[in-house]
Amino acid sequence: MKSALLPAMLLSLGVLFAPSVFSPAQSHSWFSNYSTGRYGEKFSEEFEACCGGNDCRTAEELGYPKMRRDEEGGYNVRIGKYWIHYDFPAVHPSEDSRIWICYMDTGVAPEPLCLFLPPGII
Repeated sequence: MKSALLPAMLLSLGVLFAPSVFSPAQSHSWFSNYSTGRYGEKFSEEFEACCGGNDCRTAEELGYPKMRRDEEGGYNVRIGKYWIHYDFPAVHPSEDSRIWICYMDTGVAPEPLCLFLPPGII
């Protein structure tokens, strides 16, 4: 009797099947090892890190947005009604072989941060 009671209690508390409180991007701490190619704070000599845990989404999560490579070797990605441009050095090889699109949602047009592409594509 006791063995059936414990799983029922855990299930009622949402312990057994609770969704993760972390987004997939939060589990990828390697994002911050890369730079947008822009300098951070004014007068800072350090480059701005690509993104935090909430700025990056996989192409899959975004519904596989349209992506085009331009003549200069940068990439244009369509996010909603906007095309955002990723230039080198903001384009990096993905450490997990997935396409990660990192941008800041400004409430107006998305601001590009970094683009991670599977190795061999860039």
